[in-house]
Amino acid sequence: MELLAPWSLVGLVLVPAVFLWGLLAPRGRHVVVGSLLLWKRALGDGPAGKPSARARLKDPLLWLDALLVLLVVVALARPAVRTAAPLEPVATLVIDRTASMGAWAGAEHGRRCDRARPMMADVLHTLGDSPVRLVLVPDDSNAVLAERVTAEEFRQRFVGTCGFVLASRDALPVALAEAAGNPDLPILYVTDVAPSDEAPENVYVLATGGESRNVGLRRVAVREGWLLVSAKAAPDAAGTYDLRLFGDTAQGLVTERAFVSPGETVERNLPLPGVAWGKLTVTLDGPDDGFLEDNRAQLALEQAGPLRILLVGDAPSAMSRALAAQEGTVVLEAPDLPGPPPPETDLVVAYASALPAEWKGPAALVLPPEGAVPARRETDQEAPAEWRVAVDHPLADALYLEPPRLGPVRRYALDASAELLLGTRDVPLMATWQVEDDAPALFGPIVWRRLAVLFGFDESATDWPKRAGFPVFWRRALDWLVPRDARRAAFRTFGVSLTGSDEGFQAGPGRDDSKAAVEAIRGSIEARRRATLADLWPYLAAAAMAVLLVRTRVAK
Repeated sequence: MELLAPWSLVGLVLVPAVFLWGLLAPRGRHVVVGSLLLWKRALGDGPAGKPSARARLKDPLLWLDALLVLLVVVALARPAVRTAAPLEPVATLVIDRTASMGAWAGAEHGRRCDRARPMMADVLHTLGDSPVRLVLVPDDSNAVLAERVTAEEFRQRFVGTCGFVLASRDALPVALAEAAGNPDLPILYVTDVAPSDEAPENVYVLATGGESRNVGLRRVAVREGWLLVSAKAAPDAAGTYDLRLFGDTAQGLVTERAFVSPGETVERNLPLPGVAWGKLTVTLDGPDDGFLEDNRAQLALEQAGPLRILLVGDAPSAMSRALAAQEGTVVLEAPDLPGPPPPETDLVVAYASALPAEWKGPAALVLPPEGAVPARRETDQEAPAEWRVAVDHPLADALYLEPPRLGPVRRYALDASAELLLGTRDVPLMATWQVEDDAPALFGPIVWRRLAVLFGFDESATDWPKRAGFPVFWRRALDWLVPRDARRAAFRTFGVSLTGSDEGFQAGPGRDDSKAAVEAIRGSIEARRRATLADLWPYLAAAAMAVLLVRTRVAK
């Protein structure tokens, strides 16, 4: 139970005052009798005068008076009982987590999000364990997150970390929308630069302020074989910055010297041939500008299209079925290919045929003895009764079934770097190697994988296509030749980076409304607390009226 007006309990001193008055005050009354002799006979031999204190304490009127005073005083103190815990938030905290919160706030404070932490200390102390509405703009997934948390959870999440997101979302419209939707609720807006326009009365701004000496990437995108890079440098930047581009590894690193200088905004399109990188990384390298996060952009490879396979030659139906059965593949059959492969081709599988001269990408060759590929020399030696598999090869686990029945195998001219996957040096059955694409590229040489199966699939030569391991092998072979994170047709879009804004260049004055926010939040906490209390004074007032009626009846 709580007392909403506890100062009224001072009136409890009236309760002992009522007893004191009842014991000390004159209690006699005039009684008309026929003769004093009769009064004397009524008293007998006892003393005459005031009744004793014990007799007065037995007077019911005295106790009713004391109870009446007690009920009135306690009712004036407004006792109340809590019916439920406060469920409604006492404040809304809109936290700006855009890129500008990671920018420079001055030599004394460092980053702006680091400066925001001590500014929140008094406010967090005021909140206690009250529920609050927390709005992160944006959250880690680049969306606006609104959730209800306790003050302790909020302290652990925001004060203990300094997280921000490279995104172009603006937190101020979110704060204004919260203020319009909850005009009676304090809205605490934590940001970097104070808004230039006047905020609503229930919006309290904690802005760190800060200067800008930033250099950063504004936009990075790849489309139709071109790399677009837009970069900007503040006038007071410390120097020039180089542009570096690389793919999955640091190999083939390309540098554009002095790409952007102080006070410049540069936007350039660089030629980008079709490559098979799983990701693309662009960086600006130079002096520390106080906010390095927007000096780097990564672009993930687009996964929109299926794996497009061109099957060249008169392949048996088992071959085309095994390729088409794999999820996410499109097989285009071309028994005779006079020209180059279609531009959207990802992989070429040649059956008893040479690869197209124009094709420099990943490929698989199935070369039966009757194939058109010229042989270096032939052998009539039968294939070994037991397959010899290179156990350390990435595709070795795909050959887990018994070997197929094989006829004579021809010795073909393979790449000098070929690695034997199956068979012997004298009788190779499967081999893999890599080739370099000599086409000019920003990233240096491009390496493609190749696979050769050196026997045919007709029933007279082997029963492999009838075995369960046949489609299993081709599924894993496709994943090895063109990994899933690099399946992209030439000149297809990579994607667009999340940089795309001038967040890191924002500068302006700060603002500290923490004192006013503390008072407003205290009032909101009290209002929420009272909203969950049930007053008991009406019941006490009714009890006091009942005591008064009883006293009146007893007095008569």
